[in-house]
Amino acid sequence: MPKKRSHGDSALYPIRDGKLWRGVVDLGIDPVTGKRLQPMVHAKTKRACKEKLDRLIDEIKANGGRPLKKGVKLNDWADRWFTDYGRPDLDPKTYATYRSTYKNWIAPVAGLKPVDQVMPSDITAMVRRIEKAGRSTSLARQAYVVIDQMLEQARRERLSDRNVCRDVDRPGSTKKRTARAPAKRDSLDEEAVMALLAAAAKRKNGSMWWFKILTGQRQTEILGAVLEDLEILDGDDAGGYYTVNWKLEELTSEHGCGEQDAAGSWPCGKKRGGSCTHRQFIVPTDFNSRQLAGRLHLTEPKSQTGKRVPLIDVLVRLIERDLKMNTGPNPHGLIWRHDDGSPILPAEDAAGWRELLHEVGLINEDQLVPGGTEMTGHVARHTTITALAALGVDWQLIGEVVGQSDQRVTANYRHARDAERMAAMRQLGDKMLENVPELKELAAAG
Repeated sequence: MPKKRSHGDSALYPIRDGKLWRGVVDLGIDPVTGKRLQPMVHAKTKRACKEKLDRLIDEIKANGGRPLKKGVKLNDWADRWFTDYGRPDLDPKTYATYRSTYKNWIAPVAGLKPVDQVMPSDITAMVRRIEKAGRSTSLARQAYVVIDQMLEQARRERLSDRNVCRDVDRPGSTKKRTARAPAKRDSLDEEAVMALLAAAAKRKNGSMWWFKILTGQRQTEILGAVLEDLEILDGDDAGGYYTVNWKLEELTSEHGCGEQDAAGSWPCGKKRGGSCTHRQFIVPTDFNSRQLAGRLHLTEPKSQTGKRVPLIDVLVRLIERDLKMNTGPNPHGLIWRHDDGSPILPAEDAAGWRELLHEVGLINEDQLVPGGTEMTGHVARHTTITALAALGVDWQLIGEVVGQSDQRVTANYRHARDAERMAAMRQLGDKMLENVPELKELAAAG
């Protein structure tokens, strides 16, 4: 009778009439598949096979009693990682960015290599490739983050015995790097702010620019603002609040018609997921979203859902004026929209901001094109933060007003009461408008 091996036992014996030797380790029954786990090694001589078997046993001991699942290509692992870990957890925009980053910068360098054979030199080569293409350090850092997350999960699932990213400095973190000039996001001075507010008040949906300058909210959160989250106060507490629950976002989609065949074709006959007749939008598990039209959705914001933004009285009055002026349909309940009720797109918002800057003489005509000026709409957000800081408002309160996540803001965690937020914003509004009283009259005229 052949000898029965117990869990963890190993054996070494010849096969093929002694022309080959086999080493095997018995690991018992796989609780998922019900199959017996018996990883093997082979060599032409007994001595060579014994050496391989010893290394296999050491590897199993080092990995919690299970051998590495060698030979899985990084591209195959990436597909599984995006499906099982990326899609359920990542924000849709982050998910799409990560997929693009992997396809363009990681896959060409190491996609065809087995996961357990990816080396630190591959990570370095990826970073160098991005640098040679003239791309930013932030892109190199993003690519590093993507491959780091993939390899760390691969290590946990024993596709590899280590995450080689941990052996390579994260881009932008070493002292040897060449210093890069920080992005120029200067805040606007008081005179420029007054001119912008005056010009915006004369425009349709002008309150959107007031909201941008006086609250410092992100572009997508403004474009996705809905009436149900707007609270208008009366009497001595004139003003209002806006609760940030949504942002405007374009979601990517994938095939929903079934599985690809052996030739890589989809049942619907289309190549792109966005063209599939049964396309599915890529969103995390339990992710809240509302479809507006096509790829446009209202999705959960980057800042904490439910954040209350204080609105000073003059801003509320201008919002009310704009709502009365726009008598067209509003199927999505948006505060700022086109005449037909469709949302204002980010590119349209950016173009309108440049037109406003040109109208008050802050940029010239050549700078009206996309990318023509560094004074993007983010400058308005920076202006709010700078102005509040100049008034002596503490960083934590500023963070809660504009949704800033900087460590300076969150180091001493506390919740600001609504009254504190409103007082800070009224203080800012008074400072901006104290020398131009006609602006209040203009805002209230509607």
